[in-house]
Amino acid sequence: MFFQNINKLKILVFGILSLLIFTALFSGQKTIPPIDRDEARFAQASRQMVLSDDFINIKFQDEIRAKKPVGIYWLQSFAAKTFGVEEISSYRIPSFVSAFITIIFLTLITRLIFSFEQSLLITLFFASSFIFIGEAHLAKTDSTLLSLICIQQFLLLKIILAKTKSFKTEYLYPFFLWLSFAFGVLVKGPVSLAILFSTIVSFCLFQKSFSLFKSIKPILGILICSVVIIPWFLAIQDATNGLFFQKAFFEDFFSKLQGGQEGHGAWPGTHLLLLSIALWPIASFLPSSILFCIENKSNLVVRFLISWIVPFWIMIELTPTKLIHYSLPVLPALTILTIGGLFQFKHNINKIKSSFLKNLIYFSSIFWGLGGILLGVTILYISNNFQSGTNHSLFFPSIFVFIISIIIFVISTISILNTRGMFVRYQNFILNIPIIIITLGIFFHIINFKLIFPNLDYFYPSKIIANKIEKIKHDSVASAGYHEPSLVFILNGNVLLSTPNEVAIFMAEGANNIGLIEDSSLNEFLEFTKDLNLEVINKETVKGFNIAKGKHIKIHIFTNQTFDQSN
Repeated sequence: MFFQNINKLKILVFGILSLLIFTALFSGQKTIPPIDRDEARFAQASRQMVLSDDFINIKFQDEIRAKKPVGIYWLQSFAAKTFGVEEISSYRIPSFVSAFITIIFLTLITRLIFSFEQSLLITLFFASSFIFIGEAHLAKTDSTLLSLICIQQFLLLKIILAKTKSFKTEYLYPFFLWLSFAFGVLVKGPVSLAILFSTIVSFCLFQKSFSLFKSIKPILGILICSVVIIPWFLAIQDATNGLFFQKAFFEDFFSKLQGGQEGHGAWPGTHLLLLSIALWPIASFLPSSILFCIENKSNLVVRFLISWIVPFWIMIELTPTKLIHYSLPVLPALTILTIGGLFQFKHNINKIKSSFLKNLIYFSSIFWGLGGILLGVTILYISNNFQSGTNHSLFFPSIFVFIISIIIFVISTISILNTRGMFVRYQNFILNIPIIIITLGIFFHIINFKLIFPNLDYFYPSKIIANKIEKIKHDSVASAGYHEPSLVFILNGNVLLSTPNEVAIFMAEGANNIGLIEDSSLNEFLEFTKDLNLEVINKETVKGFNIAKGKHIKIHIFTNQTFDQSN
């Protein structure tokens, strides 16, 4: 075992690391503006629920939003009602809270195969990963879904491992299993379904027995799902005359299967490459998971974890649309296998006779470790080349982040190449390499979310625009060319997303109306103003970077000349 006896020093270290994890998760929740496009869309739709008291329909402005079921909107609406509808941080609360639920249940799952100390270490490794921290900061479905999947998978594993029948195994575990599954469907539709049934089928094939289907009480599952899911599905079907499901299946779900939705297409294998970023700082150790699985293939928990990962991974790799968070539902299981492999790395690597295979494992470890370097370089570059104004305060934080990424890469590489194995017992527990990596990884996130990301104004043009027009007395705002949801959210929904000619008419009809014109629409807009004999003044020009489109933009803020003269 890595730890034989837990002592006061270890308790102190784990306590400090837990506090740092909380700091990383909390940092930036209030100060980072809404991120385009998904987060801003979710938050605005939830805000409209609160303001309209309509908790059935999901709308972004006047458009039906049929991307996801209602679960996340209910959670965000409740948070907004409690903590305020204005700030984006209110809508991030479900993701933030869900992150802690995930941590709890990941520890419980891990405890079924490892010691308590090892379980804590594995959980801390996952909690320090880039994808976990990042999703906890976004008002979207993924962090919440992950927590429900971890609950669901924990209960499924408890049913599998049950040696005797009891009220818990026969009724309590299946009840909460199906309840967490039903809530998962309400949050993100088919994903929860895909995880549960692919895990069950794969595990049954491993065991050459399908008795697990009986153990999970499918009749009870149907009843619970019917009570939890069907009422809203019927209500939204009636409220939209069937349009919601038409849009959900044909415009969202099937479009992802047919090709790269919204330009997010990529080849199979992309998710495997993205692991170097998603699971940083532990990505270097991913090859150890393969050795661990081979060595422990007869272990029920290991078989369960493989069943959790492999079929779903095949699904997302074969799906043309690819985003980095698509692999998130299986990354807790992959982390367990990865760090579990490190506990046995020296033993497992020494059993390999082929020098080619050994070198392949070492090379793969180094390759996946490069994701951290890429993150560090990217943040350093962005911080010092994408700033607005003359603010250069991000130089030293970004340098520090870059140095951390280098140090973690070097330490991880040396640890893997060390013939003694990574988990050498050190005289001083604080100098233990895993603890050092986790600590550095957490500081990496704290610096980013506390100091760097909130101050990258160039990446938040909607925020700059809102600050500019706040200083101008006006009635209404219309925008042409720049239609990002973050603008809608920051302006409290009070913006008309339109065309250049309609914005010109809009300004002609109201002397106190403001027009926002993206640079590519400028000439067209000015031509229409001439046709209308409308004299306008370019009050401000905002430069920024459109994250959703991946390009630099210029937004011109126009007022009516009559309005300008009166002010």
